[in-house]
Amino acid sequence: MYIYVLVSTLDDHMNMRNGIYILTFATLVSACGQTNSKSDNHQISLQNNTTADTTKTTQARQEINKLDSIDKVNNESVVASGDDITKAFVFIKDGDSIIMLTSNIRRDHRIFGYAEPGIKSERLLLLSVFTNDVQNNPFGCKLGAYYDTGGMSELTLKYISTTGNFVKATATDKTNKSTTIYFEKKWIEFE
Repeated sequence: MYIYVLVSTLDDHMNMRNGIYILTFATLVSACGQTNSKSDNHQISLQNNTTADTTKTTQARQEINKLDSIDKVNNESVVASGDDITKAFVFIKDGDSIIMLTSNIRRDHRIFGYAEPGIKSERLLLLSVFTNDVQNNPFGCKLGAYYDTGGMSELTLKYISTTGNFVKATATDKTNKSTTIYFEKKWIEFE
């Protein structure tokens, strides 16, 4: 009986150790098969953000290419017009310094108003005969895009002075808020 108890105890011990090994192995296998849902969600979120960023970048590039294309084509049209263009007028003789531009569909004009006296400066206003320059203000000019000064019901342009190749003016809105703006002198005639 002593031998049976000893063998039985040894068998139980071996079975228990084998059971522990099997249980440990099963736990490891099941753990390896599982994924960390937090990590997966984070990876999916990163992938979605990357896709969204890529889409935004692509759209921004397309928009820049579109604006560059509009800019190039419309500038070429104005250059091809030579001196047969519409210019803005300042009537100084009458003591009035309002800048006026009446659009003529048969003559080109494309006049940007800049924040500083330089064409690389921020574009604040656009007066243009071209619909793709004006419609929906594609260049994002803070003061807007118009065909002529008659369409600017909220703004009045007044001549201040001439600075080199630029005309300094103010754009005043209906609340009397004024913004200093610069136009290339070649686009302005004085009467």
